[in-house]
Amino acid sequence: MLSNLERLREGTRGQPHLRNLDRWQRLIDDGDLSRLHRVMTGLDPDSVEMREVSPMRGLLTQAERADVLGLAS
Repeated sequence: MLSNLERLREGTRGQPHLRNLDRWQRLIDDGDLSRLHRVMTGLDPDSVEMREVSPMRGLLTQAERADVLGLAS
């Protein structure tokens, strides 16, 4: 996640994306698993916006991701 976050920082410009990268950093640093779960699965506008710059991309295969999303819903 941290290396993905760093890669995203290099190629991301503008708001709210830079602010959301900072928010991801805080969630990861704090180990706030419940908030991470809410952001990764939430349908609210804030969660959707956060996922536009998600450091979780590529951590799971597409099949693993589908399984996790199925469990979350």
